[in-house]
Amino acid sequence: MTINKPRCKTLFAILLLASASWMALPAQEPSQAEEKNREATQPAEENAGVRTLSPAELEATRQAPPAPPPPIPAAQVLSGDHVASGISLRNRGGGVINLRGAPANAAPIKAFLYWGVLINAPAPSMTVSINGVDVTGTKIGQGQNPCWGHQPNANAAYRADVPLYLLYIGINGDYKIAGVPSSKGTGDSPWPLSGSGSGPLAEGATLVVVYRHPGNTFTKTYLYESPIAGTMFYISLYTSLGGFNPPAPLNQAKFTLIGADGQTGPAGVSGGLTANYPYTAERSFFQWQQIAGPGDTSSWVDNDSDWNGQDVEPLNQLWDTRTHVVPIKQGSTSAEVQYISQGDCLIIVAFILSL
Repeated sequence: MTINKPRCKTLFAILLLASASWMALPAQEPSQAEEKNREATQPAEENAGVRTLSPAELEATRQAPPAPPPPIPAAQVLSGDHVASGISLRNRGGGVINLRGAPANAAPIKAFLYWGVLINAPAPSMTVSINGVDVTGTKIGQGQNPCWGHQPNANAAYRADVPLYLLYIGINGDYKIAGVPSSKGTGDSPWPLSGSGSGPLAEGATLVVVYRHPGNTFTKTYLYESPIAGTMFYISLYTSLGGFNPPAPLNQAKFTLIGADGQTGPAGVSGGLTANYPYTAERSFFQWQQIAGPGDTSSWVDNDSDWNGQDVEPLNQLWDTRTHVVPIKQGSTSAEVQYISQGDCLIIVAFILSL
């Protein structure tokens, strides 16, 4: 999402130049003083989910990236490939996930439901339902409000095990999600900001299924959650995923981001639904190679942003489940992941990696 982005051509050029030079910062959050100043000087409806960058922050984007952080260990390692799909849930709290992409006759090994919500006091567990069956999720992380002004002061991410009997007719199917906390159930557009009401505010949900199939290219799946889940950033996020070893001669991986609060345009008169280039200019990197976003024409690069909030369009943006087949260095045991934003306040929920 976003709160107050300076969307001028000069700023965008500065940020693009910085990111093209591999300049990055670790996840950052606005201080209380900065937030109060933003609220006092900027109309909330024009800046929902975006944060204005200060001169000091702009200067910081020109600095060399920090040393790679210690790799995050996988929360779970499972034998098999994975498929994932999600749905945005703002002002609804429920909807249908259309899961597609598993090969015919694939055997499900494990299924997980991830979801996110903006809420003042995140509980350690939360119960929602999938196809009418209650599932209780454990909180896997929480962080700061992604720049929604006076809306709930925290975001929380949850994961629940999904009973495999719900996949008895096959993995590909439609899965009804209900019960994610939401102050509204009317499906109102979150644009302008006044359309979101008070908290709690549902962000979205993603179903991940790990499966086995004789034709699998990828045979092992890693789930990465804590300590990255719930992290909010608005300039750059830089982390490292560890604990794996790609089997030779494998030189590619399947990589899925589950993230919250992405958007395509500013709130206000356009209703947040008109695409605005600075809002769609986030760039994604895996092992220092660009995999998504503008500016690279390599065959594996998706020139669309990973953070357009497009898990169901055009309303109820703010949730992304994005899967890429990416190059990976043979013999590597960790992979750096970096996202560069233009001021859009974004949340990491989980990463899924299959090798």
